[in-house]
Amino acid sequence: MKIEQEKLEKLARKGPKPGDQQSPDKSTATDSKPIGSSTGSVSSDKNRNYAVVAGALTLASALGWYLLSKPKKSEEVSS
Repeated sequence: MKIEQEKLEKLARKGPKPGDQQSPDKSTATDSKPIGSSTGSVSSDKNRNYAVVAGALTLASALGWYLLSKPKKSEEVSS
């Protein structure tokens, strides 16, 4: 991904080639879509999906443990 980004930046610095210019009324499918919108926000990387689920489960478990480990405040009536 980083290599692709560097290639795109290098091409952007060079500018468009004279033969590659399009007329203003023509557009391609990539002109109207932002990068990464073809799959939405769903990742197709299986390992990354497992990591996100594991992280969310760990966070929920840690929060539950923290909240349940607080000492219970019981009011004792003394006379």
